[in-house]
Parts: sequence; C-alpha cells; structure tokens
Amino acid sequence: MHHEEFRRLLGRLRKRSLRFSEFVDYLMEKPEEALRTSSTLVWEAIEHFGFEIVVRSGEPTLSYAIFKDPFSGGTNAVFGQEFCIKQVVDVIEAMGKESGPNRGIVLVGPPASGKTNIVDLISLALEEYTKEHHTSIFTFFFRFEGRNGRVVEVRPQFLHNPVLLFPTSIQEDSTIRHPRQELFELINARRGKHEKILVPTYFQHANLDKRSLDILESLLVHPRNIGKTLFDVIEEYVRVEEVEFSNAQAKGIANIDDMRELRITVHPLELGEDDRAVLAEHLPGTRLREYQGALVAANRGLLHIHDAFGGIGPDGPSERDYKPLLMLLGSGRASVEATQTAVDTTVVLTTNLEEMAQLERQLTSSKLLDRIEKIPVNYLLDAQSEMEILRRDLANMRQKFDVDPNLLRVAAYFAVLTRLLPPRKPPADWDDDRKRLFCSITPEQKMFIYACRSEDPVSTIRKLPHWHPFRSEMIKRNINIHDTEALSRLIARDEGRVSLEQSGVFTAEELKGIDDAFMRALIQEHYPNEGRHGISVRQLQNIMRDTIAHSDGLRVHVGTFFAQLRRIFTGGADLHHWLAIDPAYHKGRKPLPPRTVGFVSFGEGEGDYGDFEGLARVTQALYWSIIRHEITVATVNRDPDEIALDLRRYLQHALLAKAHANRAFAHVMVPRYTYVDPHTGEKVDRPDESFLEAIEEILAPGRSGIALRNEIAQRFLDLQASGELVLEPGKPVIASRADNVLAVFAAEYERLLGHRRAAGEVDADRLTEAFFKKKREPEAYAGLAPRITEFAENVLRNMSRRFGYSKQGALDTVLYAVRKGVVDFREIIT
Repeated sequence: MHHEEFRRLLGRLRKRSLRFSEFVDYLMEKPEEALRTSSTLVWEAIEHFGFEIVVRSGEPTLSYAIFKDPFSGGTNAVFGQEFCIKQVVDVIEAMGKESGPNRGIVLVGPPASGKTNIVDLISLALEEYTKEHHTSIFTFFFRFEGRNGRVVEVRPQFLHNPVLLFPTSIQEDSTIRHPRQELFELINARRGKHEKILVPTYFQHANLDKRSLDILESLLVHPRNIGKTLFDVIEEYVRVEEVEFSNAQAKGIANIDDMRELRITVHPLELGEDDRAVLAEHLPGTRLREYQGALVAANRGLLHIHDAFGGIGPDGPSERDYKPLLMLLGSGRASVEATQTAVDTTVVLTTNLEEMAQLERQLTSSKLLDRIEKIPVNYLLDAQSEMEILRRDLANMRQKFDVDPNLLRVAAYFAVLTRLLPPRKPPADWDDDRKRLFCSITPEQKMFIYACRSEDPVSTIRKLPHWHPFRSEMIKRNINIHDTEALSRLIARDEGRVSLEQSGVFTAEELKGIDDAFMRALIQEHYPNEGRHGISVRQLQNIMRDTIAHSDGLRVHVGTFFAQLRRIFTGGADLHHWLAIDPAYHKGRKPLPPRTVGFVSFGEGEGDYGDFEGLARVTQALYWSIIRHEITVATVNRDPDEIALDLRRYLQHALLAKAHANRAFAHVMVPRYTYVDPHTGEKVDRPDESFLEAIEEILAPGRSGIALRNEIAQRFLDLQASGELVLEPGKPVIASRADNVLAVFAAEYERLLGHRRAAGEVDADRLTEAFFKKKREPEAYAGLAPRITEFAENVLRNMSRRFGYSKQGALDTVLYAVRKGVVDFREIIT
C-alpha cells in the first residue's frame, strides 16, 4: 500500500467551525436538529441503523440492527433479547417527549444475561451516528487572540449546546427580558401553523457551567468591550464547532462502575506561561478551573453505570453514594463549585438481581427507585438464540476440533430447559380443554414453543387484537400490515428454526389447541421471573470447554457433553450453585404424569420443571430423536417430512391449475387457493408448471400430466365436500398439518417416498456390520461386497452433505446410535 493510500485512510479534517451568528441562522432554519436532547439523539442513533420484524411465540416485535453488532463483525451481538431491548428503546423515545428531567433506566438480571452488551452497543451506535455527515452536534469554545497573534482556545468540558449562550433572563434598563424564550417564540413565529416545534423543557431552563458564565461576565466588564452587547461579545469571542462523541475519550459518553465517580472534581486550568499571558489580556484576574467526572463527560449523550448498586459497602451503596444521581434524575442538574449546572444525559444502569434486591430493602432508596425504570434482562428462553451465542463464542473451538454438528443445539436445549417455569394459571375465559392443555405443557414442549418458527408471520401480525401495542407501532411507522409485500420485506427469516409439528413433541390434537394467543399467554404468565434462574451461558461455556478437554483431542461428540453433565450432577449444588432448586418449582403443583419423549419413557415427575438431572435425560432423548431422523434421511436419501411437503405443495398447485382453467369462475376460485409461501413469505397465485410436471413424472410415468392433476384435484375437492378429507381450519393444504391428508393420499405419498429411497435394497444386518468393520477393521471392510460398502458410504456422504458431519463424525454417530438402540436399519430399509 502506497503512502498516499495511508494518507487517505488516516486522513481526517477538523469538523466545521461557525461564528455564533452563523449558528443562529442554522438554528432558525433547522431547530429540530439544533434542539435535540440526549434521549432524542440516542433514539435517533438506534433507529438510524434500521430494524426488522421478528415473531416469537406469536408475539411480533422490532429487532434493531445495532444489536447484531455491525461495528465489530458481530463479536458482541445480543441474541434473543428483542423484547427487553424494545422496552429500552421505547423508554428512551418517551424521555425525549417528557417535560421533566429524564428517568433513569436500570437493566436488571442475572449475571451474563447480556445487560452490558446492550448498553455498549447503544453507546457504539451513538458514537458512530455522531460521525455521520448528516448529523451535526454543535458545541462552542472561547477563542482569545493575543497582541502577538498567539491564539488560545478554551473549551467547556460539558460540551454545552450553543443555544445555552442565550440567557434565560437578562436585565435591560428597568425591565427583565427572557432572550431564550423570545428566541423560541421567534422560531415558531416564522413557521407555518402545522410546522411549529415543541421546545424540550431542558432548553427552556438549562444554564451554562460556572466557568463559562465567569468568562462571559469578565468579557462583558472588560474595558475594551464597553458599549458592546452580549451578542457582540459572543460573536467576537465564541466559535461554534461540530463535535463527535467518543467512547474511548469519554466525550459525550461515559462508562463507569463506581457511583463515586459521579461527583464532579474541580482543578486549576493548567496552561503554559505564553497562554496565561494571552488570557490575562482578556480575562485579567480571572482564575479558570476545569471540571472532571462522569457527569461532565456524559453531557449531551449517554451515561452507563455498570454494576450500579454493588461493591461500595457491605450493604450496597448508601444515599450519599448515589446523591449526585438523585440530583441528576430529580432536577437535571449537577453540583459543581458551590452551585449547579444543567446536565442532559441519558442514564442507563446495569445491575444483578441480588444487588437490586439489596437496594430495594434500604429504607432510604425509595427516592431513587421512583426515578428509575426497571427493565428485566433475564437468561434466554429461546434455544435458537442461545445456540447462536454458543456458535459465536465457541467459534475457535469449532475451527480447531471436529465438533459434532448437534453439540451446540443440544447444549442450548439443556440450558433453556433449566430456566423454564411450569405453567399454572391459564386465562380465566378459556374453555376447560384449553386450560388443561395449558397446564399440561411439558418443559420440552414449552422450549419448542418459545423457539419455534412462525408458520405465517404476516397472518400472526394481522390477527393481533386491536389493542395490541404492535399495531400502534406499525401505524406510527406508516407501515400497512395489510400490504403483504411491504410487510414481508420487513420480517426476518427464521433460518434454523423448526415448526411445532417438526419438533415431534406434540400430538396432532395438541397442535390444534396451540395458536398465537396460546403461545402469548404462555410466555406472559411468568414475566418477568422466568429466566432468572438455571444455568447461565457462561457456566454452559465452561461445560463446553470441559467437554473439549475430555474428548480425544480430535473430535468432540455429544456423548461427551452428557458425560460432563453427569459429573456435575454427582458434584451437586455445593460445587455448582446453579443446581440449587427453588422449592417454588413444585409448591402446590402435581408432578408431570408419565410421558414419552421421542422413544424414551419417563415416569411421573421425571424430567419435570426444575429437575435438572431429569431434564438432561429429556435433552438426551431429544438428541436421540434428532440423530434417528438424520440417519433415516441419510439412508433413504430424502427427508420424509420434505416428501410430505412436496405432496402438499403438489395438491395446492393442482388446485391452483384447476382454478385458472375454470375461466368463468377463476376470479372466485384463484383467490381461494392462493397462499403465502412459508419459506419466502411471497404470495403464490399461479401454478408452478415445472414442479407439477416433475411430481407427475414420479406418480404416473408416461401418463398425461394434465389429466393426472385434474383427476387428483377433483378427488381432493370431492373428498373435502364429503367430509372424508379434513384440513386445519383456515389453512390451505400446503400449510395445514393437523389433518388426514397423508392418510387420504397415502398411495401418492408412498410412491414419492419410494422414489426417494436409495437404489437397491441391502441386508440391514450386513449394513450394520459394515459400519462397525469400517471403524474397527478397515481391511475387512474393504473386502465386503461393493453393494454393501457403496450403500454405507452413501449414508455417510449424506450425513456429511445434509447435516454437516465430518466423515469420521458421521461414522461415530451411526455407531453410537446403533449401540444405544436409537436406530435399527431393518426398520429403515425394509
């Protein structure tokens, strides 16, 4: 790279500097920009980077892009906390519209739940936003020029808005005038009826710091300035400049971990002899001081107090420790040099559950508690998001070792299962069957409900009750929820998530009763307490590291993870504090009845909420179901669920083709069979001819495809009319699941399934033996019949290609499954 390129990369021009009169012109033209408070600026910074819509457990919300950490490639991304983050953003937005001093926000939750990451990403977004060319944050400095031409610039550390140079009141002859109020009135007088601005309360009453006021007063009484107005003095001695906030320099953003750092300290301004001489010309006899402290640094921006209520005394912080915070949140001011100065900062505190509880027990804490908004940030209840955290944090492990592709998923399942609380109180207006289903939901079912893929997120949003706050959010943003295309573009893709049906832990009857309202009731029942206990992601990462340490140094298998869990259970709660179970899990509640997870049976109360050892067995049963499915798919060379979906899609498109062919009633029939593709979110209203022909070539080779599709479509309609075919209410055949479609079209399903089986049946016992020989006796394996080894290699190739196993990892998983009785190839290939 040439020097010129380095010069370009590291080049930086000082941001523009204005005279005071030029700033006033800017203020008159763009008062909304010039009069932004800290909370408005923070909210704009969050919004600036964009958002998308996510739907979790029947509940839609916004997911803001900054929390994916675009600033450092996702290193500190926050996963799965969309709902609490939305609360934070809503409170910050509301602060900008409130008339009094800002409330503080306190994020409360167990250790390692993501509290600090949330605030760090907000502060990075704020810093980045102030560097954007379209964002102008103005402050001012005093410029003094000596007789010898030497210039000294004195900058207020508070980064005050230049608007504060307009006094709130001033004596003129025998009357008192209010220049700042008159300024605001003049701004609105020049604007149209519907363009008038509401000036934030802060700007109506805020004052400059004492040093800045002392400088202005000294300049006004200086003999050389006799006869000049305040405006003349400001125009001569003040320059307005743009500033950028900086985390590293504590400029507009402050991060502290000790309440005592809130106190402002005062020190003499250190200057060289030449600079003192220049100031003496303009400010004779004036002793200048400088201010330091978090409240100084955070003015105009963000103040983050980390571990706010711990670490000072045995009983936590006293009122004396947080008195500066009380003043800030009570009056919007800070004490400095025996007086007060206005401070405008958005305060976010983070603390853990124990420290918050300790504060709430203090008799003197009520004044502070009244001025802060508590927002819970608990451990994740979404297994998919938990897995994303593990995938990011253990990326190095996955590069160095041959890691089982199911390890992170299994670890995430177990973590979430330990955090769940039992459902107890369904909504009172539900019928008895629905209430029974609610109270019977098992831990594994609840986990999948919290992590499931929304089958039709557009429909979920449209069916929200009229009072739901998300509807108001969409109206505020001018988003029409009935515009399918526009709404679909905003909805995040749920890659990696499974539907409730695919989870395999629900019966068809249970699936009928679980809709969006059911899921919303489930997740809201224990808010904000669910997720406060159980294993943290840090503790989970420690178990993962132990899993690596106890592996063979090359491959990391899921079985080793379960072995580590058994070792932890043996150590008990004395060694592993998260194993301590709150009796409230079981108080006043019957244990879960016997059940089956996958093909593993559990007795009464086994694997119940809070039974961590039993939940490890539940997790293992889920893992066995996963690998049984993977090995089956790898053996038949196609996922049976995908084949079933192909059949449903064929039926849907056959009906669409028939509707289009009926020209007289196409305008009625086509909308009836139009559907939203569950993967792309796009509306489909025309038949896919290529797909229809491909399926017809399998179902009836050599026969006219058009005749076959018409026959099948008519049979579908006749069976539906007679009641022999029953779809899920309100759903097209492609989206319906709790129905008898596969039974009614069993012959077509079997043909499709049979077409996808691996060519050439083999003896199941010989195939099983071949896998063991490949592991233990490679030479004997090489001597087996080519038909057997080719089939075995094809299974392992499919395991690698479809599910991400290494060749050796695929073999180890097949052998593990056979030894544990998870799979029997006789059931798969015969």
